[in-house]
Amino acid sequence: MLSSPSGTQSSSAQSAPGDPKLKRRSSRLTLDIPVEVICKGPQNTIRMEDARTFVVSAHGCGIALKTGVLPGETIVLIHKLSREEVICRVVMCRQQEKGGLWDTGVEFQTPAPRFWHIAFPPDDWDPADRKQRAIREVKK
Repeated sequence: MLSSPSGTQSSSAQSAPGDPKLKRRSSRLTLDIPVEVICKGPQNTIRMEDARTFVVSAHGCGIALKTGVLPGETIVLIHKLSREEVICRVVMCRQQEKGGLWDTGVEFQTPAPRFWHIAFPPDDWDPADRKQRAIREVKK
């Protein structure tokens, strides 16, 4: 926590240079959404696994998998509620210390801000919407 000039505590921390948050293309939201993951298993067999997100963004998500996958691998992610599908690339996979699950970061092949069906997504999820709002404000 940072102290403000008035001496009160502020809960917002400032990002330091080199902070990964400064490099993010879109905000992350901590959401638990049921998904189905389809990927290749041993000997190119198709493997399907039910999973849940722990974080989502317009560019991908973090999911917990029972079986690890390799960075660079292509997977299909299916939103269990809407049944929409999106092609993703695995960017990170590491085993949790407890529980044996694999924390896996995936990136959508193309940004998909509407894939999660969030009623009020962060402003930075859809640059086209932001641009339209800015144009409307300039015209006022």
